[in-house]
Amino acid sequence: MPPRREPDHQELPQATVVALFRDYHPEKFSGQGDPRVVDEWVQGLEIIFEVMNCPDRYRMLCAQIQLTGDARLWWQAYWSMRPGEKDGYTWDQFKELIREKYYPSYYRADMERQFLALTQGTRTVDEYEREFTRLGAFVPDLVGTEAKRAHRFTDGLRPAVRRNIVGHGVQTYARAVAIAQEVDASIRREAAQTSVQPVAQPPAQPKVAQPPTNKNKRKFKAGPDDRRNRQRQKTIPECPTCGKHHRGECLVGQN
Repeated sequence: MPPRREPDHQELPQATVVALFRDYHPEKFSGQGDPRVVDEWVQGLEIIFEVMNCPDRYRMLCAQIQLTGDARLWWQAYWSMRPGEKDGYTWDQFKELIREKYYPSYYRADMERQFLALTQGTRTVDEYEREFTRLGAFVPDLVGTEAKRAHRFTDGLRPAVRRNIVGHGVQTYARAVAIAQEVDASIRREAAQTSVQPVAQPPAQPKVAQPPTNKNKRKFKAGPDDRRNRQRQKTIPECPTCGKHHRGECLVGQN
């Protein structure tokens, strides 16, 4: 449910408007910390001013009440050197002044470079969208319309996600984010299912009978008859005619 918008306070006295402003418990600003803090602080005040329908001439007054520490000292010193110039100073001038002090141009340029280089990469769409929103706050000229914002967001998505958005002809940022979230979630589910499927095992190879080896062969042992034959061959001289061992006359060639 959107916040309730207060009635017009143009005719209310200054003290009443300030009291109404404090009822929203606005943040304080001390000037310490990351330069992004000042922009977040200003944006928070603008939301309150919009809801309470705060007149522009009271906005700077309400904002300066919330300055503390170094920021308050700087504000007091700034105006002490410019007597009489504070009257008629507008809220837009206040924002420009405090951003120039606590949100220097070199930091804005660095944020712009980061924004232009931003891509989804390995992030989920939700993570990418959060970083896109954070950096986009520093480059309002690049995301000033729905079409520009949707185009920049889509251009940084992973190709597999971006193709689906381009095919739908999306023109609004909210629609681009919704489609990207749906497509990205679907891709990640499919990848997770693929990673848990069992790997197919190769078919078992049939066993081939191996020929017997020499280890399985029984060693032949010479018997007593074999030993006697070898001894007999050693005692009977070899025949010069036939080359065999025998006694008596060789019969080879007598027939």
